[in-house]
Amino acid sequence: MLWRRMRQSPWNPWGDLWNLHDEFNRAFGAYPWQNLSGEFPAVNVYESDKALELSMKLPGVKAKDLDISVNQDTLTLKGTRELDEAPKGAQYLRQERGEGSFVRSFALPFPVNTADVAAHYADCILTVRLPKAESAQPRKISIKAG
Repeated sequence: MLWRRMRQSPWNPWGDLWNLHDEFNRAFGAYPWQNLSGEFPAVNVYESDKALELSMKLPGVKAKDLDISVNQDTLTLKGTRELDEAPKGAQYLRQERGEGSFVRSFALPFPVNTADVAAHYADCILTVRLPKAESAQPRKISIKAG
């Protein structure tokens, strides 16, 4: 008879629930309602004297599946991420990356020059540059003496 020594660790009921969840997904596939709708891209926002810049990670999203619109005071980003198929003859043991559509809107803190808004997408990072409108840019005021 072969004996194995098991590491003693306290029982974790959440671990058992996650194992059950994984087994359910393996047997029946991911939940049909499990999609990207509750997931939002992480974003960094930078402001300079001349522009506002947003940078967000969008792994698994293709540039053709993105839609960006801007009006006077709101930037809206819409996108879709498609489901990754398992290689032929393989099955998922865990599938955590969601698929589906997402929408993210940002209230702009100042008027922007909508004609000069630019977007760049490379290495799964979307960068949107929103130049400040002339009225929103700081300007130097000269002081007249006397």
